[in-house]
Amino acid sequence: MAKHSGSQTPRWQRVAIWTITIALAGGTIAGFIFMIVATQNPKVDPTTIAQNQQQQQYDQALKQYQEQLAARQKTLRALDGYADKVTSFDATSVTSLQVETLTEGNGATVGDSATISANYTGWTPDGKIFDSTNTTSGNTSASFALNQVITGWAQGLTGKRAGGVYLLTIPADLAYGSSGSSDGSIAPNTPLKFIVQIVDVTN
Repeated sequence: MAKHSGSQTPRWQRVAIWTITIALAGGTIAGFIFMIVATQNPKVDPTTIAQNQQQQQYDQALKQYQEQLAARQKTLRALDGYADKVTSFDATSVTSLQVETLTEGNGATVGDSATISANYTGWTPDGKIFDSTNTTSGNTSASFALNQVITGWAQGLTGKRAGGVYLLTIPADLAYGSSGSSDGSIAPNTPLKFIVQIVDVTN
């Protein structure tokens, strides 16, 4: 076993200690200066500064998310064979849930707590697609439980059968209501339309 060098501190440790000491001293001095400035200038509030920094970080993160969302929306397409259905519509005329069968299904029936695999396209009254499993990269089915989706989907698809294709016209109160969607893609009080192709059903 090698012997320790007693009380002699290696050079790298001494440099590290001095660096930390200088940093701490600098931070302390900066803190004192900040306190003096804050005392002399009542407009300088440490709490306000911290809140502003948090707000700036939030705004930056939100901006990045919105840019990513906008980039994704540019890739969205209507389901193959149903592009002619994706058109603008009168929002004020949508007062109740409407379900139109475009293709009859002959598979398993959707229960009210079923998990389904589906292809779908959703759009707003101005005819803008806000979500779709079909993109410029291809189509990928999505799976979800009916008790985890908007009420219009749960009510509109319950009792339908796998293999079927359905056009849902959903009033705002059965969609995202007065709050709109959390990601900001759906404004408050917006009715929606969806074409949903049920691929598989697990009850």
